[in-house]
Amino acid sequence: MAATAGPERAALTARAGYMLGERAERKWSEEQALAWEGLLELHGRLRRGAEARLEQAGLSVSALGVMGRLVGAPERTLRQVELAAAMGLSISRVSRIVDALQERELLERRPCPADARATNVTLTEAGLRLTREAQGALFAFVQESFAARLDAEETATLAAVFSRLLGG
Repeated sequence: MAATAGPERAALTARAGYMLGERAERKWSEEQALAWEGLLELHGRLRRGAEARLEQAGLSVSALGVMGRLVGAPERTLRQVELAAAMGLSISRVSRIVDALQERELLERRPCPADARATNVTLTEAGLRLTREAQGALFAFVQESFAARLDAEETATLAAVFSRLLGG
């Protein structure tokens, strides 16, 4: 993979100063600024690319997240509040996603038999088929745009760095 060079590198490192102010400009090396801004830029590009791939199936990344969690759940069913918690989204946001998918008959809502206050969400057969297709398309995109551009050592380094940073 070619390293970021020239004007693109300068623009990325400059953004650290724009967003973080003079402290970043005074205290950070060019590599620190590039690491931070590069992470943000790459995330944005990968997210936009993923959304574009999934748009062909009429799904968003969040919708596929809901459906993918249901694929692995017992009887392809979870409480709506569990979906929200698992995805780190508000209940109202998940409710809007579920509404849209239910309208397309990809999901069904049912009262929870164990708790009358709760609502269960179940993935339909049509939803299962679309989820599998969308997961395949997204896997191909991630493989092409990310995984295939890294060698084994780079992948191990990223995994170690992100594990440490995500661990607090």
